[in-house]
Amino acid sequence: MLAIGLRPADLRDHQRGVAVASDPTARVVVDYDTWVGGARPRIPKPGIGSLKLLGSLARHPHRLPLTILLAACAPPGRGSLDGVRDLIRQLDAVDHWPDSPALRVVAVDLDSGTRVLFGTPGAPLTDLATAVTASCAIPAWFAPVQIDGRRLVDGCAWSDTNVDLLVGQGLDEVVVLAPTSARRMDHPRSIPARVERRLRRIATRRLLHETELVRAEGSQVRLIVPGPEDLAVMGANLMNPVQRLTVLETSLRTTAAVLRNPSPHRTAKPPASG
Repeated sequence: MLAIGLRPADLRDHQRGVAVASDPTARVVVDYDTWVGGARPRIPKPGIGSLKLLGSLARHPHRLPLTILLAACAPPGRGSLDGVRDLIRQLDAVDHWPDSPALRVVAVDLDSGTRVLFGTPGAPLTDLATAVTASCAIPAWFAPVQIDGRRLVDGCAWSDTNVDLLVGQGLDEVVVLAPTSARRMDHPRSIPARVERRLRRIATRRLLHETELVRAEGSQVRLIVPGPEDLAVMGANLMNPVQRLTVLETSLRTTAAVLRNPSPHRTAKPPASG
């Protein structure tokens, strides 16, 4: 949305239900609470995601991340991302691919386990809406997106952030918004929330490793991730829209506080539990 010209304030106000006649989002109608199907996925199709990918992992077990194995084993999802496509259509950007600023969209080939970086030479030719929906197709939740004969799923099947793709780009500064990582954990009591926090720690370790690779080249990397107060209102299910506006308002306040007093860069280590 930023790459096609929307301002952060436009996106914030549209989430709040505030429309300004001069904004590009004024004509856009989206029910954010239902646009991708709600808090629970449809029952997946029987079977597993990719026998071909499982065969490759059996031959080369250490070549791909554990999350790729999970994606290969997960049953095919049935959810639809037509709501995302419709949002881009309403902005008249379905066939538009921004060149300035350059936009890159990450997906994963479900049958080979390789990453696809849309917006770069060699990526499958497709429109913006299809590339974005492929990058949102969470395994087992949404149906894979077919592009050029390939079944593509969310880039999170490889990494929640994919920051390592910036290695070699010679960037001065990198800002990472990582809502599935954390700088400090809260203390949830429910079992689902505890499981989610364990997965969050895994994502955070991956993020810290990737940022070290970028920092090693001389780039300044700023990480913006949830803190305990954010996690408390986010709960265990990030797809649950019930707390959407509470999460938004909380993050506006906590993020502003962190930006005023940023933590100094330290050696990468897992997030503390306190």
